[in-house]
Amino acid sequence: PSLETLVEKAKMLFKDTFGREASAGGAAPGRVNLIGEHTDYNLGFVFPMALPLVTVVVGAAAAEGANCRVKSFAGSGEDLTVEFGLDRTEPGEPAWANYFKGVVSHFHAAKLLPAFEAVIV
Repeated sequence: PSLETLVEKAKMLFKDTFGREASAGGAAPGRVNLIGEHTDYNLGFVFPMALPLVTVVVGAAAAEGANCRVKSFAGSGEDLTVEFGLDRTEPGEPAWANYFKGVVSHFHAAKLLPAFEAVIV
């Protein structure tokens, strides 16, 4: 699907899941390193390239409560939902959510980050 189609799908799924409109979003292409992993900053060769696959995330500050809620529709149709507090971002189950928690945990302005709700497509 096109990026526009995925963005519209994410916005629709956010509204269906959380009952309101998303206020922020982002998209990123997939990426692969054909040679070299962690060699670019060691003066080695690396050959990264973007893939035609895209991940889209839309979200908004949480309507209530202090927990973040994230739902992924990128899986095989199973319910992929996680809820965590901004002060509880240690790795755990489900494993797919650890990336999301890590980004939150290392956010440079963590004290300014509100609890949020998000959808991943």
